[in-house]
Amino acid sequence: MSARPLVLLTDFGSTDFYAGVMRAVLTSASPASRVIDLHHDLPAHNIDAASFVLARTFEYLPRDAVVVVVVDPGVGTERRGLIITVGERTLIGPDNGFASDLLLETGATAPEAVSFIAIDATAARRETGVQAVGSTFHGRDIFAPVAAALAKGAGVDRFGASVEGITMLRDVPGVSIDGDVIHGRGRYVDRFGNVITSISASLVRRVCKDLESVDVTVAGHPVGALGGTYAGGKRGELMALINSWGLVEAAHNGGRAIDMLGNVAPGSIGFELRRR
Repeated sequence: MSARPLVLLTDFGSTDFYAGVMRAVLTSASPASRVIDLHHDLPAHNIDAASFVLARTFEYLPRDAVVVVVVDPGVGTERRGLIITVGERTLIGPDNGFASDLLLETGATAPEAVSFIAIDATAARRETGVQAVGSTFHGRDIFAPVAAALAKGAGVDRFGASVEGITMLRDVPGVSIDGDVIHGRGRYVDRFGNVITSISASLVRRVCKDLESVDVTVAGHPVGALGGTYAGGKRGELMALINSWGLVEAAHNGGRAIDMLGNVAPGSIGFELRRR
């Protein structure tokens, strides 16, 4: 019997057993599902990073995927659990803003394809047969069992009632335009130390006419024009380029841009792109 694929995105890390237990629960409850580990090393408690990564990777997930997102510093509190339908895909996680970037992008283009269900704990227990143990691992006890049930064909309405308003992140570093200057901030630092922004190549082309006519400043440091490859940067110097996601990022050929910038939080790193 076929079942929908299951995807995991968490801050549980790769050196602990929490992610493995999540995979075990999913596989036990829905043996026919493929389980895809998207990322388990998100910065701990960093909902903004989860939101950014989810939005960037969403289009590459299987079209019928059930995605479990657990970055949940509020676990055990009154915060709700959510089932979010986005087109053919389904997201499950805490109501803490983890889907903010994706919903802002999707809602602007196809709001009719998005819906929300608040998970009712009693309904979840009835449908999955799983009783929560304690109050600190809802990923294992609620979100994974519900996800597995959905993967096997259960309807979302069996787990709670539809809701209109959900939590969205506030103070997320945005992108602004001042004449022919684009301002943005870092959103995410990958394992290579690259500092990725939300500034898209399409926006740069619209404001600055083309990618070749741009001067970039990162955290007050002029880095010149947008580069084409990492190898094109000079050793020991910051550079900026359009990455594989179509976004501006700061990089360092053979090194780590974030270290050169003081190893600070990405949101504190300002980017300025100015038309020549």
